[in-house]
Amino acid sequence: MWRRIANIALVVTIWAAIAAYVVYSATLVRRHKQEQNIERLAVEIEDSTAAGQLITSQRVREMLLEQGIATINTNVGSVDKIAIKELICNEGFVDHVGIYTTYNGTLHIRISQRKPLFRLVTEGYNCYITADGYIFGAPDHAALHTPVVSGVYRPIFKPDFEGDMRVALAALMAEAEDSVRIVGRATAPVLERQEHWLSRRKAVRDSTITERGERRRLYRYIDGHLRDCKRELQAIAAQQSAIRQRAEVTRQRYNELRELIAFISTIESDRFWRSEIVQIVASTTSYGSLSLTLIPRSGDHRIEFGTLADSERKMTKLRAFYDKVMPTCGWDSYKSVNLNFADRIVCTYRTAN
Repeated sequence: MWRRIANIALVVTIWAAIAAYVVYSATLVRRHKQEQNIERLAVEIEDSTAAGQLITSQRVREMLLEQGIATINTNVGSVDKIAIKELICNEGFVDHVGIYTTYNGTLHIRISQRKPLFRLVTEGYNCYITADGYIFGAPDHAALHTPVVSGVYRPIFKPDFEGDMRVALAALMAEAEDSVRIVGRATAPVLERQEHWLSRRKAVRDSTITERGERRRLYRYIDGHLRDCKRELQAIAAQQSAIRQRAEVTRQRYNELRELIAFISTIESDRFWRSEIVQIVASTTSYGSLSLTLIPRSGDHRIEFGTLADSERKMTKLRAFYDKVMPTCGWDSYKSVNLNFADRIVCTYRTAN
């Protein structure tokens, strides 16, 4: 029994010593932090792409200096980590920021940047788009080696938009629905007027007016107002239909942008096409569809790719053409290569020969 009591006392003593040590250590750490100043700033860029960096450690230091956020020789507890994180995250290409301090007074800022799939440089647009549809503006101080989409193509989002393209679509759809509701508010007073004139017509029909000419005159007068009401209701319905049609076009353009992202992802996943296709020129057809022209690295021709419909078959035809025809005819023989025909490739020679 006494041995059991001694064992229990020993265990209690050990745990009490451990608890006292933890409390004492925490007190020392807290006191150290209160007295410790930041002696060194370490900025780490977790760059997931070999195409380059959109932000550097030097740029981060310049940003902190420009905003007057104190770090070096500042007490550890006084460093505004929230302000530092918000400042860096304001750059759209930054995906995540982690900030912590070590016991020796080093402030660590760890940054991971987004990995863009391509750069969109069209009328008024200069931005990067990732494979998952995140959009951010191209910074002035850096650039990445990614495929470039140029031309007169205009996506659904505004030139200064930054964020997920699904958010842009949702905002546009909500705006369209609001417009439909606002236009629809004009229906109620027209329906009231219509009901009023229908009641007047019924009253004339049920009246004791015996003069046929007077009755016809009243009917013409009332029917004129009813026709006006009908025209107003038709105009309101037509305006709502036009808004919905524009919203549907916006959704189609969104889907085309998703298809463009998937198409470029396919190119980038293929070693040959990743090296061969250096630029994509985007335009809009007379039917409002997205059309592409590919600029290859080899030869001096343009590939008229057309719409993204059946893109896999087109790329298969193009690869066969590169493997079998180009080595025989010469890489500079053609001015253009057109893939917009189901059963053949139509080429335009550079000369009359």
